[in-house]
Amino acid sequence: MGPSDRMLALLCCLANGDEAMTVKQLADSTAQPVSTAYRHLRQLLAWGLVSERANGRYAPGAQAVRLQQGFLRRNELMRWASPVLMELTERTQESSALLVALRDHALCVEMIDSPQPLRCCYRQGQVQPLVKGASARALLAWMSDAEREMALALRDEQERNVALQGLVDIREHGFAVSLGEIDEGVWGASAPVLTPRGQLKAVVSVMAPQSRVSGREEWLACQTRDSAQRLGELLQ
Repeated sequence: MGPSDRMLALLCCLANGDEAMTVKQLADSTAQPVSTAYRHLRQLLAWGLVSERANGRYAPGAQAVRLQQGFLRRNELMRWASPVLMELTERTQESSALLVALRDHALCVEMIDSPQPLRCCYRQGQVQPLVKGASARALLAWMSDAEREMALALRDEQERNVALQGLVDIREHGFAVSLGEIDEGVWGASAPVLTPRGQLKAVVSVMAPQSRVSGREEWLACQTRDSAQRLGELLQ
């Protein structure tokens, strides 16, 4: 891993963490010496991508907000995602989301809540490992071999076997489904957003309480697949 990779690993670690972190925590999480992590943090601080707290901990900086705003304003995927997800939620009455792959994690970049009182709540910016769940397996199923290898490089053999199980069937059906793999009692379906050239951009997911899904599984999965296909067709 080169210097640039180490610096970006620190930034991603901070972005994915739930709280501010010490230099030691960041160094351990990214497998680099403390002295190296500290040197890279100094550079990230200078660019405003990282901020230092009074207690010696580090968190994403103000410039990271500008990056997020630029992503939301200028990304073609995000321009079309909201209306497509809103239509999907209106049709199914269930929560829908758009997730993208970030190396070994899936990141939620858009979320539309179900109008029903009992609903599955995800949030924009939430991440989950690319190991289990419908969203993770749908992303893995349509990744290139190199991308999939990178996503699972840090997982042990058991986790890799779980993640790779059934990917051929998922591609044949055009969607992945899961039940209780991330949260107990939650059913989910995910389908890939592919550009007209077949490039994987994201996955569209629908989440619902298990108690409300019985008898609707196939229909919900097909609605998810159709919405993902429509979003892909809108991309240039």
